[in-house]
Amino acid sequence: MTESSPATWNLRLQRWAEGEPNVRLALLVGSQARTDMPADSFSDIDLALFARDPNRILRDESWISGLGTYWTSHLEGNALESGEERRVLFDDGQDVDFAVFPMESLGALTADPRAVTILRRGFRPLVNKDSVELILPRDEPAPVTPSLSDFSNLVSDYWFHLVWTAKKLRRGELLTALEATNGCLRAILIRAIRLHAVARGPKGRDLWHSARFFEKWADPRAIRDFPQTVAQYDALSIALALRANRELFAWLIDELRLTLAFASPIHDQPGLSSYLDSLLDQVKA
Repeated sequence: MTESSPATWNLRLQRWAEGEPNVRLALLVGSQARTDMPADSFSDIDLALFARDPNRILRDESWISGLGTYWTSHLEGNALESGEERRVLFDDGQDVDFAVFPMESLGALTADPRAVTILRRGFRPLVNKDSVELILPRDEPAPVTPSLSDFSNLVSDYWFHLVWTAKKLRRGELLTALEATNGCLRAILIRAIRLHAVARGPKGRDLWHSARFFEKWADPRAIRDFPQTVAQYDALSIALALRANRELFAWLIDELRLTLAFASPIHDQPGLSSYLDSLLDQVKA
């Protein structure tokens, strides 16, 4: 195994794209192309490839060996939720994400708010065989606050799964309850933290995507309380995490609701909370 620098890898990728007739435009995006939160030694390399036939890159792995020896290669959904990308882990530890798009989708990409947000942080063309001009909208996309319908669905979804998880815990299905606590409920909780930050934080705050750089944008109180919401594979630990999860979600949603002037979608909050306590009070270590 020979360790290579990101600069060496970028040159290698550029030469590969230049020699691949199927690839017409290759954009270096992500941490390797931005100045805010730039790449470090653990960063991956993100490539947005625009090709005549994306499936030749996504479905056929034979081209990867031309870049070097690799350990793993797999497909998953891209960050825009509009298609797939191939993620490759090479034998020097460098991981490269190849998000592949049809050439004709370039116009739609620059109109997609998620894509524009990524590109505004920085991009660099490695290959531009057709001299395509990439024009981004002049105006910064405004943070999107939730509608009443979205807010109500989020809160109801959370409470439904909170009670559902407590029932699984009472039944003795520890692994199912653990997965729900550290999986489904955590995902909904992070969505609530994001919405809270959008609605109550500084105008134009950059929240990145998913939980990226969570510690940079989340409310400090949420960061403080978050560790208690993480459970271990133990009944009492899961019960304690569910209570902490509820407390964190409750004040986030109360502040968000007041900021947005929304009514609570829960018809009997005290009754629902009391029922949850009746389930958790009987959990034994």
